Amino acid sequence: MATDTSKVFVPAPPKVKGVIHRAELGTELPEDAATDLAVAYKDQGGVSDAGITNAQSRDVTKVKDFGGKTVATPQSDYSETLTVEFLESTNLETLKTVFGSDNVSFTAATPDKGAQIVVDHTAAALPKSVYVVDTAQGKGLRRQVVPIGQPTKVGDVVQVSKDVVKYNVTIECFEYVDGDKAFFVREYLYDGITAP
Repeated sequence: MATDTSKVFVPAPPKVKGVIHRAELGTELPEDAATDLAVAYKDQGGVSDAGITNAQSRDVTKVKDFGGKTVATPQSDYSETLTVEFLESTNLETLKTVFGSDNVSFTAATPDKGAQIVVDHTAAALPKSVYVVDTAQGKGLRRQVVPIGQPTKVGDVVQVSKDVVKYNVTIECFEYVDGDKAFFVREYLYDGITAP
C-alpha cells in the first residue's frame, strides 16, 4: 500500500509564535492544538535545528520458558523526556527555565545604564512546570502538552567564537492524572482542513 502523504507531518516552527512555552505548575492546560495559549505560558525563545526529541523508555523483564523462548515481558518502568537546545542564551524566560526563576534577576535599562541580568548557578533542584511544544505544517498543527515537567539535565555550555551559546536541556515528564486517565504527555493534532 502506498504512503498516504496527507498523513505525513513535517514539523516546522509556527510562523507567529514560539515552539516551546512554559508556565507555572498548575496552570490550566490547553485542550486542543489550535487555540492560542494563555498569557501565563512564556515563550522560551528559539531552538536549534536539532529540534525537540521526545524519548520514551519502557523497562521490561523477559520471562522465558524451559525451552528458552520469551513467554512474557512484564513492564517494570516507563519514563518519558523532552530534550531541547535553546539558542537564546540571554532570553530572560530561557534563563529561568535553565537555572530556576529564583536564580535569575533582571534590572531594566535606565538613561544611564543598560539592562542587566544576574544568574546564580546553584545546586538546588529545578522546579516542575507545565511545558507546551507547538509545531506546524501548512494549516496543520501538532501540540504536545507536558502537565508536569522538570529540567533534570543541562548539557555542557560551550563558549567559542564560531558558534552561539546554547543550553541543551532534558526535561523529565511526570505522570499526570486527568479524571480517569493518566498520562505523561498529551498530544493534539489539528489538520486545519474544514469540512465541505
